[in-house]
Amino acid sequence: MRHHRLLTWLTPLSIAAVVASCNESVSPGTWFVTYRANLLGIATIDSVLYSPGTGKCATTCNADSSLIKVTAPALNAQGVYVIEVQVPDGATVQADLYGNGTAAGTAKWTAVWYTAQGNITGDSVTTTTAAATKFTLHITKRSI
Repeated sequence: MRHHRLLTWLTPLSIAAVVASCNESVSPGTWFVTYRANLLGIATIDSVLYSPGTGKCATTCNADSSLIKVTAPALNAQGVYVIEVQVPDGATVQADLYGNGTAAGTAKWTAVWYTAQGNITGDSVTTTTAAATKFTLHITKRSI
């Protein structure tokens, strides 16, 4: 009887493991991009614009539909906001964060891009914040 209960429990687990191993593999030219804001309780975010890797944004990126606008994104309890995207080789990385300072401090905005093979690089910007003061953090467009 004990073996029957064990098999009943293991069968769904085995099926889940087989299904998980059938997921599509990541091609060698795939990059993972993480945009991360660290505001540590010193600011709120109005909105974020980030590149999904299309490379279409030229100059006025706020109006360019190739950037994705996220309004009122939520911060976690540590004041961190994260967006993760998967893009092909030759894509672009670019992002803007628009915020409101709630206290004096240093706001940080980072983009890190890496491959499954271990290639990694990134870019980041910082700015000082003050209560009731708007700010923008801009990560310059780069091809990866």
